[in-house]
Amino acid sequence: MECIFCTKTNTAKSIEHIVSESLGNTTYLMDRGAVCDDCNKKFSNSEREALSSTIFLMERARMGVPSKKGAPASGQLGGFGIQGSQNLVKNLIFLTGLKEEDLVDWDADKKTFTLKLPTFEKNEVAVSKTLLKIGLEALYTSQRKLYKKHDFTELRQFLDNTNRIDWPFIVSDDEVGSFESIPINYQKHQLSKFRCKLLYQETNDKVLLFKFSYGAVAMVINLLNRDLLWMEQYQTNKYDTIYPIHFRTKLERLLRRQTRATD
Repeated sequence: MECIFCTKTNTAKSIEHIVSESLGNTTYLMDRGAVCDDCNKKFSNSEREALSSTIFLMERARMGVPSKKGAPASGQLGGFGIQGSQNLVKNLIFLTGLKEEDLVDWDADKKTFTLKLPTFEKNEVAVSKTLLKIGLEALYTSQRKLYKKHDFTELRQFLDNTNRIDWPFIVSDDEVGSFESIPINYQKHQLSKFRCKLLYQETNDKVLLFKFSYGAVAMVINLLNRDLLWMEQYQTNKYDTIYPIHFRTKLERLLRRQTRATD
């Protein structure tokens, strides 16, 4: 079979999980050989970084999702130690490294506070690659006509490091336009058990949006190119939702130029 990323014919021994097993997925899988062993191994490093060093770590711990070895999620995020419940109890998290100044809006009566954590600030490239990988694998598996319709050359070049220019994505749960589920029926139901959704929105031949939701985190990325204009519809002065962060000023400048051009 031909690998959908490097296009090499292969007889892969490994099985590719479209959504990582570390996020709770055990059923939504690729056909053996659709992703070769070399690509599978290469992408695992980016995926590990994206899931263990970002806000996904907190969501895995909060939802009681075990690691591949059955252990609770644990790690470091923004100077805090995060440990899920040993019994995988949902919404029970152990934090270390907290200081008094970290507790914002402390309510002594309710014993509640707000804790601001980093999301993807230092791991944007790994997250971009993980989103693109999941999106392409899901389309190939569940929406084959859509997969065959579009040219994903730019995506593949980014994933194999032929083109290292950063690829932007946005963190947003805004309902902008109409999205449809990529997996259907049984697989859609299985993913919903751990609050995971894989959605798409086809705008034109240059914009095919992929929305990935996991727990309380939702992200959108264009699978076809690095163009920024599709992000305009998500913006109500919320440029801090764009990653990598240098794209925030680029989008602002682009929109200002457009405004001047129409005046």
